[in-house]
Amino acid sequence: MVVQGRNGVPSPQPLPKPLSTTIGAAEVFASDLRLDASAYGIERRRAVHSLTASGLPLLPLLGEDGMCTWAAKVVRFRRVYVGADHGVPFLSSSDIISMRPEITNYLSKNLMRRLDEQIIQKWDLLISRSGTVGNVALAGLTHAGKALSEHAIRLRADTADAAGYASAFLRSRYGRPQLTGASYGSVVVHIEPSHLQRVLIPRLHPLRLAKIGGRMREACELRDRANALIDEADRLLHDRLRLRPLGGIPGPRRLYHVVRATRLQGRLEASFHDPVAEVAIKLLKDSGAEVTTMADPRVMAEIRPITKFRKRVYVPHGGIPLLGGKQLFQVDPIDVKGLAKGAHTKDLPEIALKEQMVLVTCSGTVGRVQIVPAYMIGWTANQHATRFMAAADMNPGYVYAWLASDYGTKLTTRHAYGSVILEVDKQMFGSVPIPLADAATRKEIGDLVLKANDCRDTAWQKEREAIAQIEAIVAGDASRQ
Repeated sequence: MVVQGRNGVPSPQPLPKPLSTTIGAAEVFASDLRLDASAYGIERRRAVHSLTASGLPLLPLLGEDGMCTWAAKVVRFRRVYVGADHGVPFLSSSDIISMRPEITNYLSKNLMRRLDEQIIQKWDLLISRSGTVGNVALAGLTHAGKALSEHAIRLRADTADAAGYASAFLRSRYGRPQLTGASYGSVVVHIEPSHLQRVLIPRLHPLRLAKIGGRMREACELRDRANALIDEADRLLHDRLRLRPLGGIPGPRRLYHVVRATRLQGRLEASFHDPVAEVAIKLLKDSGAEVTTMADPRVMAEIRPITKFRKRVYVPHGGIPLLGGKQLFQVDPIDVKGLAKGAHTKDLPEIALKEQMVLVTCSGTVGRVQIVPAYMIGWTANQHATRFMAAADMNPGYVYAWLASDYGTKLTTRHAYGSVILEVDKQMFGSVPIPLADAATRKEIGDLVLKANDCRDTAWQKEREAIAQIEAIVAGDASRQ
């Protein structure tokens, strides 16, 4: 049903939320005779209905006449991993939406066939296609030149603005349901490039498209800038403290390591007595800087582990965003649960996020570090991330730079205990060494991190503006076009 909206613009009325729907035979034939219910998901049908009712001209996401005219072939290949000096950095499908992908694997340049076909170019459109379907990223310098997993699809538009516009649409409430609704499979779901030919996207006036796409490109470049600033902070950290990168330190020649009883510190796990961690402590002491611990009140005002608040009340819409350990590091956190505001008022002083608060994962994948940007103010995170509040005279950016460095990571993760799910507690975090550099050095390094955080916040705002503009156009809200 369509009624006249503002200024005579057709305004689609919201559909009821039925628990079932009727499918016509023509739609079954148009969907390659698929009989699984997921191919006709209600959310996807609602999105397509709204697009059709908007009166905007529509075109396919992929095809000769589509927004994107090229898609890389999905090549399933046997991976041959080598060292960083002899390989190409490799991104998994989950890495494409990471704020700062951590490269741990490199594909052999000599032993991998058709490796050139998997290399990402700037402004490629990246879409996860297996497992978690529908994660979307616009490739910037952070992604360019790296090989992409076969579990993601790589599209290319004729212009960078068109690619930016497509990435914004696919992250809107009219785009993502079309991607997830096209998936197939029972245990591990998938989509194929051919499914993208049935994803509809509005064809906008070139000026309007360029405005939306330009915002997405600017956001992508701001995140690249943020990553470059953090890399520079890491370089300065090693340079000012005269610390060798741990990656260049050769491993032990023996298959065993001898530890004196006086140095056991009550820990019998081999992982705690990691030879590289002990080398890191020695190099840290030899740097000449005063070495203290994270529990020092000159460093931390508080190290706050989160109690497991057992009774959580979720709401389907709105609410307080609750981030999990993985979502903390995603460009646009997906599948975020919302806590009921009234039911969790007492929990907020403990679990709420604040700008420049440093978070370190303490369960599962231990030792990943994040510093909270401004747009996360008022959000929350679960008990799998311990909060670090810097002391009044300590730059929080410096704390982040240290904990995220190779030294900080190694000296944190060595404390992890547990057989299946690893954990680190408050006392262990408090015992992690940190060099207490002079105030000028801390400011020089920390301000680079804080500037990077500002870039991330601005990038988020630009993306929200682009996505909101698309949704307003489809809804026929002329005042926001």
